[in-house]
Amino acid sequence: MHIEDERLYLLLDRYLAGEASAVDAEAVRGWLADDPEHALLLEDLRLIKRVAAERAPESSADAAWARAVEALEVAPEPPVSPGPLEVAPKPRVSRRPLVAALAAAAAVIALIGGGAVLRRPQQWSEYTTAAAHRAVIRLRDGTQVTLAPKSRVRYTADYGRAHRDLYLDGEAYFLVAPDSRRPLRVHTARSVTEDLGTAFVVRAYPDQVATEVVVAEGRVALWRADSGAASRARGARPDTRPALVLLARDLGRLEPSGVATFRRGVDVGRYLAWTRGVLAFDGTPLADVVLTLERWYNVEIRLADSALAMRRVTATFTTEPIDLVLKRIALTLGLGVERAGGSGFVLRNGR
Repeated sequence: MHIEDERLYLLLDRYLAGEASAVDAEAVRGWLADDPEHALLLEDLRLIKRVAAERAPESSADAAWARAVEALEVAPEPPVSPGPLEVAPKPRVSRRPLVAALAAAAAVIALIGGGAVLRRPQQWSEYTTAAAHRAVIRLRDGTQVTLAPKSRVRYTADYGRAHRDLYLDGEAYFLVAPDSRRPLRVHTARSVTEDLGTAFVVRAYPDQVATEVVVAEGRVALWRADSGAASRARGARPDTRPALVLLARDLGRLEPSGVATFRRGVDVGRYLAWTRGVLAFDGTPLADVVLTLERWYNVEIRLADSALAMRRVTATFTTEPIDLVLKRIALTLGLGVERAGGSGFVLRNGR
């Protein structure tokens, strides 16, 4: 059952004071049955009312607020061990202090002379990968996300119900479960990608300029992050036209300025090879190759001459150690490679 925030607070306040009618009490019992966490929230409010009942100076609610927050301190939840193919979410603070802090604001304001709106904070699930590691995450709607090294994906607790919005830093392959009522949207710092089909890759690392999207199957729409499509309410239809609509075997690039370009008929296998642990470069600038190798091998690689950054690399690597990978690249481009510290390398002109 859904109860508006303001009405819910007033209803719970009467219920805790023993002043609820039979109809109101039944509404509260229905609300408690909707979600096990509602009982915890009710207990938080009970504690807040008890703490705030101690009169605070009329000039300020600070003392009552401080006592309420102090009374609701709870230790962080213990970390959860990851499964064989998953990366555990980062440890997060228990929901009770977060929910209670907002509830305390409502309760203290109401009890010391103001109106109140009770609001619950969003809860997030987050998965991250370190350098040289990948992860496969299966979401509750059946969508499968494969994370590349040094990437992060997160989503709110209501994912899959009213909306399917994911937030990505890095690179990921999305094999999307069909849902005509709730399209899947991937938000990055500079773009919003909406799935109109079934499978696509989004690449949006912080150190790259343009967002890249490659479609394996179906259709994908791509917007700038600061467009109306990105700022609209979750679940609503776009109120601006997308920068690109991509079909299978299309590669789209969206610059921060909003300039969008695309290529038809790309070799999708090359762009998905990393999901199988294979690195495939096809005329890729050496600067981009270096960034990819650093993420995959957890090393540092420096170009001795900035002019080398735009040299093009076409090669495929599977299980080769980084020393051999760099030797192959150096041999192909007529470069020299040398060690620079424990995990560092330098590529320079000349053999």
